Amino acid sequence: MSQITLAYWDLRGLGEPIRYLLHYKNVKFEDKRYQDPDTWQKEKFTLGLDFPNLPYYIDDKVKLTQSTTILRYLAKVYDLEGETEEEKLRASLVEQQISDLRMFFFQKVAYTDSDEAQKEAFNAIPGMLKLYAEFLGNRKFFVSDNITYVDFLAYETFDFCVLFSKTVLDDFPNLKAYQERVRNLPELQEYFSSSKRWPIVGPLAHWGGSGEMPE
Repeated sequence: MSQITLAYWDLRGLGEPIRYLLHYKNVKFEDKRYQDPDTWQKEKFTLGLDFPNLPYYIDDKVKLTQSTTILRYLAKVYDLEGETEEEKLRASLVEQQISDLRMFFFQKVAYTDSDEAQKEAFNAIPGMLKLYAEFLGNRKFFVSDNITYVDFLAYETFDFCVLFSKTVLDDFPNLKAYQERVRNLPELQEYFSSSKRWPIVGPLAHWGGSGEMPE
């Protein structure tokens, strides 16, 4: 595979789990980051994309948009979708469930219009995390003891929660250990230590779109 491009805004958002997967597999790719809407609009309909949007992924075989579609494609290419039909089904379930939590966080926490509404929404998250903790159980990763593409989605979404509240995983030791396990993957250390870890969302967000990254 050659001439790989992954393009997204210059933030984490929907593009970050895809970046994790590519870095984990040591794939050389252009990490194209649009700084402003005008630049994107000028290029949007010139790339041969069926449904022009961000993120987009281009290699010598495909031109794709939709973040989950890109992740599924790369999971298949790099054998990160699960080994058995049962594992693939489990991955699909986690994928959708994590996407729900991520959307809840974006809409109700990051993009809410007041601190009070933000805190009220975030108070619902521990109840959601309890279900993930039970589903993970004693496994190293969400599908099995081998990492799959959904672990990059899960890690990223839980990390949003931890950045908002350091103690959010304290009641869920297996989720806390899970986060550390992904965070310490050797293949991701260089990227994790880079300056590309903030912001999470766009500048119009109430939280995560400006200022300094929480410690």
